[in-house]
Amino acid sequence: MPAWTLPSLTAEIFDVLMKLLMDNHSMVPSYMHGVIDMVDARKVKDMVAKKSSQFMGSMAGAGKMPPHKHCRICHEAISVKADPRVCKNQECIDQNEKDEKNQKTVRIAMFVFFGIFAVPYILVLVSRIIG
Repeated sequence: MPAWTLPSLTAEIFDVLMKLLMDNHSMVPSYMHGVIDMVDARKVKDMVAKKSSQFMGSMAGAGKMPPHKHCRICHEAISVKADPRVCKNQECIDQNEKDEKNQKTVRIAMFVFFGIFAVPYILVLVSRIIG
């Protein structure tokens, strides 16, 4: 299997699309006939190859950053091994503890409210099944 690169793949896709357009010229709306005839296939192909190679170049450069996480509070880069995902700043640690307490409270409240609304329906279903 050949090794595909994005520029060669997009150029091949462009070639296939242009061939389909030219072969099925009658299927293209009449207002597009002039546009298709005016398209310089070589110029568009070169432009697509250039843009895709620029894109791949920028993607290759982006991969050089070491793996890391970000602090939940201040979004500063921290170690991947940091268990509570916060930096060593005391304000961030305090804010994270406060957020965890709030999340726990909200989670409990959601179960309580769900129970308040679900229990009557369950009782009605059970009473219909039994009686």
